[in-house]
Amino acid sequence: MPKTPELIYMPHLIRWIKSKLRFKYLKKIWDPEFSEGAFIYGSTQAVCRITEIINSGNIEELEGLMTVSAKIKLQDDINYRLSQAQKKLIVLKPKDIKILVPINVTFDKEGPGKICRVGLRVLALKWHEMTKENYKLVLVALQTEFSRDYGEDAAPDWIISGFSILECAMLTEATATR
Repeated sequence: MPKTPELIYMPHLIRWIKSKLRFKYLKKIWDPEFSEGAFIYGSTQAVCRITEIINSGNIEELEGLMTVSAKIKLQDDINYRLSQAQKKLIVLKPKDIKILVPINVTFDKEGPGKICRVGLRVLALKWHEMTKENYKLVLVALQTEFSRDYGEDAAPDWIISGFSILECAMLTEATATR
């Protein structure tokens, strides 16, 4: 299998600084146990799990992983927007994810609720075997949002509140080298 190309990400500096400061605020004021590294790791696992569910078509497995509105939107994408080929190609493993970057961190106080939302952009590259010696490079681009309610009676879990498939396509072809 060919080596997967590396991607270079140049962050939007102001956005990157804002995200870092907001993660520090989250840890200091709302959640002393919060770890950005653990959050990114968990987000990576969650994104991979959702792509597995898209591939398998077992939509009932989304229960508890996503908000109702996110689940409905994803079901529409699965049923009406994604081709069978895309559903097959979209499955990601953590090693396929080349870039997973926070694009926004917001805090909302709604009545007794305190909700933190983190938007992430995900870019993945992987090789898809066409024949024993022929591979195509697959690009998967996603935008996700994770939410957590820090209100007094809320469950202490992050949930996916947005999952948009921006791109799922074959880019180029390569021949296996030995």
